[in-house]
Order: sequence, then C-alpha cells, then structure tokens
Amino acid sequence: MELQRGKQVSGRSTANLSVVAPPHPTDMDSSIVTDSIRDAWGRTRELLFERFDPARWLKFGFVAMLGASVLQGSAGFNGCPPAVPSSGAEQGPGAVLGGREALEAVGNALRWFGDNLANLAVLAIGLLLIWIVVSLAVLYIRSVFRFVFVDCVAAPAEPALGASTRRHAGEGLSLMGWYLAIGLVGLLMVALAVVPLVASGGMLGSGELLPTALGVGGILALLGAGFVAVLGFALLLALTEDLLVPAMYAGGCGVFAGWRLVGRAWRGRFWEVVLFYVLRMLLAIGAGFVAGIVGMVAALLLILPALSLGGLFAAVGAFGASMSGSMVYLAVPAVIVVGLGMAVVSYIANCLMLPVSVFFQAYSLAFIGRLDATLKTF
Repeated sequence: MELQRGKQVSGRSTANLSVVAPPHPTDMDSSIVTDSIRDAWGRTRELLFERFDPARWLKFGFVAMLGASVLQGSAGFNGCPPAVPSSGAEQGPGAVLGGREALEAVGNALRWFGDNLANLAVLAIGLLLIWIVVSLAVLYIRSVFRFVFVDCVAAPAEPALGASTRRHAGEGLSLMGWYLAIGLVGLLMVALAVVPLVASGGMLGSGELLPTALGVGGILALLGAGFVAVLGFALLLALTEDLLVPAMYAGGCGVFAGWRLVGRAWRGRFWEVVLFYVLRMLLAIGAGFVAGIVGMVAALLLILPALSLGGLFAAVGAFGASMSGSMVYLAVPAVIVVGLGMAVVSYIANCLMLPVSVFFQAYSLAFIGRLDATLKTF
C-alpha cells in the first residue's frame, strides 16, 4: 500500500512518501529501534561535532534550557531578631523574664495578624494570582521552546529562533493545555483521596480491632492506588515527550490530532515501543554518569552567586549597617543575584549536556519516523 502526501510543515517537505502497510501485530522488527539509535547518533554527530560551531552550541543550549527545563522558584521574607547566645545553665529571674518577653512577642504578633487580617488576605490573593500568571507564562514558554528544540534537531537547515518560535506558537499552546489537563486530573485525584484517607485515619484511632483493620486496609489500598496512579502519570508524560511531541511536530498539528498520529504509527508495533523504552532506559543509565559529572561542575559554579550575595552584604556592612538592616534592604537585590546566578549555571549545564539532549531527541524523532514514514523528519 502506498500513500502519496504533499505538504509543507515548518519548512519540511513530506511529499511523495511511501507508507508501507504495518506488519502483523505478532511480528516485531527490532531493527527499527536499533536503526533509530544509529540514526540518532549520526544526527548528533552531524549537528554538533562534524562542523563544530561554538555559536550553535550556545544557541542550542539556550533553547534546551528553555524547552527542557521547568523553572521553579519561590521567595519569602522572614523577619527575626538577631540570635542571642545563651546557655542551658542560665537560671533565675533573667530566664523567667526572657520567657515572659517571648510570650508577649507571640501575643503582639497574634494581635497584629488579627488587626491586619484583611490586608494579609488581599496580599495573599495577589501573590497567588501573580504566581499563577508567572507559572502559566513559564509553562507556555517551555511548551513553545519544546518544539523549537525539536526544530533545531530535525530541521534540514538551522532555524532562526524568532521564526521558529512564531511557527510553533500554536503547537506550544496546545501542548500547554495538555499539561494543564494532566495537572488538573492529578489534583482532582488527590482531592478525591482526602476523604477516604481521613476516614481510614479515624478508624485507626478507634482502638477497636475491626475498625483498625479496616483503617489499615484502606490506607494500604490508597497507597497502592497512588503508586499505580504515579506510574500511569509517568508513562503518560513519557509518551507525551517521546512520541506525541515528535508526532505533533512532524504533522504540524495539535494534541488530539497528534495522538491520532501516534496511534496510527504504533498500531501493531507494541513490542517495538516496549523495546524502544527498554533501550532508552539503558542509554539513560549511561547518560546519568555524564549528568553526574555535569552536576558536580554545576554545584561548584553555584559558589559564584553565593560569593556575589556575600559581597553585597559585606559591602553594606562596611558602611556600618546592621546585618538585620542589610537583610531588609537587600532582599530584592539578593533574590535577583541568586536568580541570575542559577540561570547562568543552568545555561552552562545545558550547554555541557547538549550532546545527550540532542541524541535523545533525535532518537525519538528517528523512532517515530521509522514507525510511520509520513512522520519522518530527517
């Protein structure tokens, strides 16, 4: 059976591709997986080593940082008085006075919270909204650059970042919606597990044999269901990254059409998909050693933002300011310094790990291209 297709997707032509009828479901062609590994290594060598270009490494490392990493962070401020050295042998009126002062401080803090409860609620809601907006923006950037990174690996010519970003904005938005749906389903499952978990915990405290046994059984059942759910979500995310994203890129389509392409590609190819993941896990073990070395280098580089932060406090202290005052006035600059330092370290780590990232991405692209010739990208 042959199917002629003529279309242009992201600058790639898929005209005049021959689609061979899938084999019988009981057949397994392991060469599909092994040839995919060979193709992936050839593509990695071609992109990064045969015509070594430092600018390309820096560019691809930047795209990998945005497209393969989820940025997480939190900032908080804790105002506390300077610690006063004390000894456990201290006794007498001074210790009693210190206890009274602590109780008075707690009482004052509770009264302050009560007087400012409305303002604190507004502040909490505002911070929550800001966190939601920033998280959605980061997820969208990550989703779009996920396809930009695929474009860097699969495109016949090195893509321009601006053009590639605009070209894959729609696919990134669709992928973002898919990730949000997965996350909401996970939150719903956690919420549904709260009631039986509380009920089982209440049975444990009854002191009677039958309710205690039922409580233990309920908790064990919830733990088993949670373990299965975690495995299911991990499998779904793996299929999303390794098969759905390449299918969406090759087909220039959204999530639902991408899943249809994935289903068509691996129809009758179940054992090839299993072998693909077995070899991928084995390759990931080797990549883990490389990641460990890069992680040690990154850990050493984290000293730089720490030294910069210490230099800021030392500079302020040189002008006679107290440490507590320095913490108040330098809170925002300190967060900026630490954030920039971590971003630089992440960028360097992604550049060092670029051959691994490119290889695994090329492996997924080559595999799904061999499952279905209409999804072949290189």
